Amino acid sequence: MNEDPTAQTAAPAWFHTPGRPFEVATFWFWHRLPTGEEIHTQLADMKAKGIGMVMIQARPALERTLYLSPPYLEACRAACAQARRLGLGITLYDEYGWMSGHGGGRTVEGGEHLRERHLFWATGAAEASELMVSGIRAPFFDFMGQMGRDWLYEGGVARWGDWRSILVIAHPASVTTPDDIRPLDGAVIEETGPDSCRIRLAPGVSIPEGWRVTAFVSARCLTSRLVNYLLPETAQRFAEAVYGPLLAAAGGQADSVFFDHPYAGFYLWNEHHGPLGNSLLSDGTSADPADARALLSLTCDVGPESARLRAGYLRRYGQRMHEAFFGTLSRWAREHHIGLTGHELLTHVGSWNLQGDLRGFDPRSMPGIDYFGIDAYRTETTVDAADYAPQLAARFGDSVARAHGRTRCTIEQYATGREVGLPALAGQWGLTPARFRAQSIRHLLFGARRILLHAVNVTDGFDDDPRPLANPRFDFPPAFNFEPWWEDCHLIFRELARLSAFLEEGEPVRPVALFYPLQTLYAEGPDHACGAHFGRWAQALARAGIGYDIVDEATLAPALGHETRYATLILPAVTLFGTDETAEIIAAFARRGGHVVLSQTAADARVSEGILPDLTASEPVTRLVDPSVKTITAWVGQLERPVPDVRFADGGTTWCTALHCGDEWRLAVFNDMAQARDLSIAFAAETLEGDIWCPRTGERRALPASAFDGRHFRGTLAPEGILCLSIRAAAPPVAAPREMTTKPAHATEPLASLTLSEGWTLEADGRPPVPIAVDGGWEGQGFDTFAGTGIYRCTVRLPRMAMARWQIRLPAVHESAELWIDGAWVGTHIAGEACFPLPAVSGADCLIELRVRNTAANRYYAGSAFGARPSPSGLTQPPRLEALSSSD
Repeated sequence: MNEDPTAQTAAPAWFHTPGRPFEVATFWFWHRLPTGEEIHTQLADMKAKGIGMVMIQARPALERTLYLSPPYLEACRAACAQARRLGLGITLYDEYGWMSGHGGGRTVEGGEHLRERHLFWATGAAEASELMVSGIRAPFFDFMGQMGRDWLYEGGVARWGDWRSILVIAHPASVTTPDDIRPLDGAVIEETGPDSCRIRLAPGVSIPEGWRVTAFVSARCLTSRLVNYLLPETAQRFAEAVYGPLLAAAGGQADSVFFDHPYAGFYLWNEHHGPLGNSLLSDGTSADPADARALLSLTCDVGPESARLRAGYLRRYGQRMHEAFFGTLSRWAREHHIGLTGHELLTHVGSWNLQGDLRGFDPRSMPGIDYFGIDAYRTETTVDAADYAPQLAARFGDSVARAHGRTRCTIEQYATGREVGLPALAGQWGLTPARFRAQSIRHLLFGARRILLHAVNVTDGFDDDPRPLANPRFDFPPAFNFEPWWEDCHLIFRELARLSAFLEEGEPVRPVALFYPLQTLYAEGPDHACGAHFGRWAQALARAGIGYDIVDEATLAPALGHETRYATLILPAVTLFGTDETAEIIAAFARRGGHVVLSQTAADARVSEGILPDLTASEPVTRLVDPSVKTITAWVGQLERPVPDVRFADGGTTWCTALHCGDEWRLAVFNDMAQARDLSIAFAAETLEGDIWCPRTGERRALPASAFDGRHFRGTLAPEGILCLSIRAAAPPVAAPREMTTKPAHATEPLASLTLSEGWTLEADGRPPVPIAVDGGWEGQGFDTFAGTGIYRCTVRLPRMAMARWQIRLPAVHESAELWIDGAWVGTHIAGEACFPLPAVSGADCLIELRVRNTAANRYYAGSAFGARPSPSGLTQPPRLEALSSSD
């Protein structure tokens, strides 16, 4: 990425200098309280880098009793005041670490009944007369270790009590009719330990021989700081104990409050069984005997209506939880004239599969799964993204926002070590600026408005301390401000903000509706095929460059109405709808010419005959039984292409977005590959004109007529290149078109090439310059633990060549590089080709200086349990001087 700071722009101000909504935001991790100097210095640094919003987040390394203490709130007050002076936005992060609602234990102080309470069950033979619930545990929390348990539980141990009987049911081993279910009275519960109880049936109860008994009981975790989301009082107290003091510290001025991963523990126990993967929350009241069949469906098959009963029960449970928690918080926010944003625990984080990345719990038990329902309470949509592979998150966030009359979303991007073979909390100090930039661009193309960094840190922690979470450097790194390439982030952040602003206006071209199978998820659980099918469709459509929206059942009628923009509806392994009207809405869409696609497992194929009886034999319906990734990808490849039709000549992945904006199209296309690729975009108009917008420089330039071939725009997109175009119909040309070279510079054969393999020195790590080989990184030449800016220097004489210009190429550089010639800055490289045009210095000696920045991995992983072979750093192949014809 080369940047000329003197370049002028003809672009409007909204593009050249985008506003705060488009700028990168960041968490600011406080592992300890910052000093006044740190507050001023770090906030000024964030502002200088192009960050537009900051969100303070207390982390587990901060002593819990400091959270919301007078010193903490005073530091918040000073930080918010300084942020306002700098013009930074402020969002109030609502939690000590996460999970939203507990306030570091403040919510439940003096309110013991607000601690998490859970529903457990056990089944046994009726003649045994007693049942047990024992060995309650939460394996999901194991990755946080003892420090995490100390954070969640008083004394670091979960202890259970206040046991209550919810409902006891007698039933045969195989339930077939409602008459097979008999609620029983008179059960007595005896606490037998810190994680167990005994349920004794009332003496003399008559139960048919061979029947079984299932007992549902609830208990409160007496030591948990996690809360009961079913109680509106929980959210009210949380808002008053946490939101209130933070808002006061911000001087009453903040954009919004942010909730993060609200959920209680996902508990298992020795007697657990049935299709529900873990405990549910409970308010402790007895269940209505009329709900016995639905309740029992959580633990076993209760006949042909099992799936519908289970889905209905879990839907009502979720709606009640959402209204109690999010409804209360949204009302509090409105009363205090502040927005509400944040995100739940997204099971698809880091993946395309709806249930793909986060496993080990049943998401039906938490405030989640109904992402459309939760988003109705927010004023701004935020979603979570894990690691740096393409994934679903931004498209899902944009879709739920549009369902509620908003557009686009904020996307929190964090890193785990799992992607690179390390423990989750060890993160990725080896993250490169090119990978971060590429992931951020994909998010923006998929529907994000801004990127939320995870995170900027007050401190980089300590040497010789391997404890995850306790040592700030092993708390989901990287901390971006301690990466050497943080110095180059202003270039990346500015480019991302301009790209986002370019994509703000217009109606997206998305001819496909991908159905969110919520009722199927409720009924069938996280292991059902619908999650994988959904992910295959989402990924195949995105890679093919075909726009799609995710639609839920509640918004299906307007989505598929007479004015719909959708040509195709995809139903991924759907086995159940919430209402009978849904099938008629889909049938009416098909009768109007819409194409309906059902992807199914062989076992579920017969189910579609029941939920869509009018469509199973209908012409517009395609049925894919047991579709593989290959089958779905091939089917997507045969879809009618939207207009504009964006394609790379190699037929590979096409990350793009197209918007209809007034009388023009806006298009953005990204080549995230390491080689240049030929691109073609087809339009409907016979003659075209347009502009090319450069997010890197903020310039807009008119496209010459030679860029168009009839209805097509043709060009070549450089490696890691982003192309932004606005195209509109034009009057037929009256003169012959000018020639336009669309090939990148590297495609031109140089007149001469010089390999600069000798005479280099390196200045790094506070040492004087030393001779250095440029065919191997500095990590293998005595600088194995150095992370920072290494300065390579070499003096060369450029031969005189008539009608030639020189450039310097870096075939392999890790990771970013600045070129200086005779003390003057020439340009900066971050991603794609490292190639710099040189000023006119031919025929004279010139000092080449390359300031190369690596990642922080070699510094922070050295000597730790996460250490490995040092990462490549600096130059690993010799630079080349190339002479090009001045006419090129």
